[in-house]
This record gives sequence, structure tokens and C-alpha cells, in this order.
Amino acid sequence: MLVRDLPAAAAAWADRFDVGVVRRFEAPDLDLSAVFLGISGAAIELYTLHDEAALDRVLGARPAALDHVALRLRGPGGPELSGCLIRGPGRPEPIAAPIHLGGATHVWTEPPGIDVLLQLITPSAEASRNQPLKEE
Repeated sequence: MLVRDLPAAAAAWADRFDVGVVRRFEAPDLDLSAVFLGISGAAIELYTLHDEAALDRVLGARPAALDHVALRLRGPGGPELSGCLIRGPGRPEPIAAPIHLGGATHVWTEPPGIDVLLQLITPSAEASRNQPLKEE
């Protein structure tokens, strides 16, 4: 969820759903901050952009909006992205290459026929070797 006021949104979600923040994330180079809420084994990401103009373009007058669905893929190699516009978080402009964060490659794309913005997270080969697969 892209939110305008991250502390207020995190407090509202925590109060309404009786959940807590399990992780915080700062990406100064991407101009964003995020919190992850733990809900029944899943993580809900609330994030904000520190660029007010970018927030206004995406949110308009709304305080929050569903921005994307994140999928953590099992191994290195990544998905087939031919024909997909690759972009960064919270912004419609294309980017030249995937973003590398925390031992994984991240892309935001709208594959033809899917009709929702996806964040595809692919672990690096090293990260895949160091983490056993979990059954879900």
C-alpha cells in the first residue's frame, strides 16, 4: 500500500487489525520508507515516497492506495520480462535495469494479461544457496 502518512497509516492498521510492525525499511536512494506488518504469516507493506510531487501523481487526494502485489520468487534467473515495462517503486517512469536490494533483484512491471502492477523479487544465486526453501 502506498500511503501519504506512514506513521498514521501504520498506527491505523495496527489498531484495526491488531498487528505489529515486523520490519522497517529505508531506501534513501529510492526516496522511500516502508514498514512491514505481520499478518498470519504474510507481510503487508505500507510505504511512502518522500517526493510530494510523486505522491500527488499517484495518490491524488487519497491518503492511500493499493499500489502493487509483491511476489517473492524461489530462485535466481528471474521471470521472463520480454514485452514488460520495468519501472521503480511508486513511479510510472520506466527504469533501465532492475534494482538490487537486500540480496535480491526487484522489478515492478505490468505483464500483459495480468492487469495489476507486480513487484517481482528474485533472490541472488548466493541468497538462494543460503536459504532453505520453505513450504507454504
